[in-house]
Amino acid sequence: MNSLPNSKKPSPGREEKLEFRRKRTVRSRIIYSVSGVFFFGLILYLLIFLKPLILPVVLGLLAAYLCQPLLSSLYRKGVPRWASVILLLGGFMIFLFFSVRYAVTLIPGENEQLQYRVSIQDNINDRYQYYMGIDDDEEGNVVYNLIGPELDPLMDSINRWLHLNDQELESLEDWAAGEPSIDRQVLNRYIENHNNRVLYTEPELLVSERPLEADQDADASQVDDEGESLILSTLNVLSIWLVMPVMFLFFLIDNGQIRKGFISMVPNNYFEMSLTVLNNVDRAIGNYLRGTVIETVLMSATIWLLLVLIGFDARIAVILAIISGIANVIPIFGMFIGIAVCIVYALIMEEVNSILPFITLNNLVLWTVIVHAIAQAIDNAVYKPFVLGRAVSLHPIVVFLGAIAGSMLFGFIGLLFAIPAIVIIKEILSTFFREMKAYFLIY
Repeated sequence: MNSLPNSKKPSPGREEKLEFRRKRTVRSRIIYSVSGVFFFGLILYLLIFLKPLILPVVLGLLAAYLCQPLLSSLYRKGVPRWASVILLLGGFMIFLFFSVRYAVTLIPGENEQLQYRVSIQDNINDRYQYYMGIDDDEEGNVVYNLIGPELDPLMDSINRWLHLNDQELESLEDWAAGEPSIDRQVLNRYIENHNNRVLYTEPELLVSERPLEADQDADASQVDDEGESLILSTLNVLSIWLVMPVMFLFFLIDNGQIRKGFISMVPNNYFEMSLTVLNNVDRAIGNYLRGTVIETVLMSATIWLLLVLIGFDARIAVILAIISGIANVIPIFGMFIGIAVCIVYALIMEEVNSILPFITLNNLVLWTVIVHAIAQAIDNAVYKPFVLGRAVSLHPIVVFLGAIAGSMLFGFIGLLFAIPAIVIIKEILSTFFREMKAYFLIY
């Protein structure tokens, strides 16, 4: 019986070629898989080992990414690329310089910190007694009868933490004597209440009241080491933050070389798929950054307006609103950071200049919390849907777990950049699998 023409067995040479191709494919997959695992493992190790560099590097890259449209606009207007890069770098350095300089002016000195401690201690005790109904020798209200035994030890811990020892108190009084801007009557009231502080549970020896003689010898022996460590710490901080303008410059002068280098590592069969992944990731990052910047500005303006409405000083409210707006970028925990910062200032305020007559110093802390609750409601109902849109379409449980995991791995930096990292990873994976299905590589 004659065999069909198309049923011929492959020649030995053809079988060898097929076997060679099969082995090469398997070998390539093994090499790429091992290299990928090693590469990502190395990156994770470097991120953990070089944790202090993460924040300046990421901030430099983000600033450069935001300046990319401006760089393209200058180039289209005829400005040479090198001149545009120098112009943007100069603007970035000037902005960074004045931002750091302004931030340094906001940091209180040592004696000012002591003043804030006695004022916060006095005000927080007054507010606690007012809210719990235990001022003027009263026995307390319903809330105090329910949770007072649990809150009293907490208040004592706060008093111990804020209490000044004799040396600190003497330093504060000497400093205040030469400061004409200090209201001596108010400060004397703070110091008097500070010395006659309230203990809500059994009296105990305060940590700050313990004898200083035992620590004086150790402090004297550590003066030189502390001075040297301060200089080294300052140099280390400066060397780390110098990375930010360097990353900003390198990312701006890059003319697609990073993308070309990544594409060159990808096999030709996956060229179009890899290019699609990069484009989608680039678009996702752009949408997220632009939406986040706009949302931060809107939230800061909203919080500032509400803080001024309840009686905060307009200039101080600007700083508090900016901090709260930036903290709002942090999922879950950002709102509490903004509330805590504003409450601290509310506790040291001496008067309230609100157009609402029912807002007083005694209920200012409560209204501070209400302000942030209103701002969060506006953000969730208006700003996020219309500004961010679907740029961050993540399930709340993913946001929560991502924030927790980021904080556990990288601390505050991980908490801050957890959501952008999740957005990028999500876009990479979704585009990758979509393209794999489009090329019939997977089902």
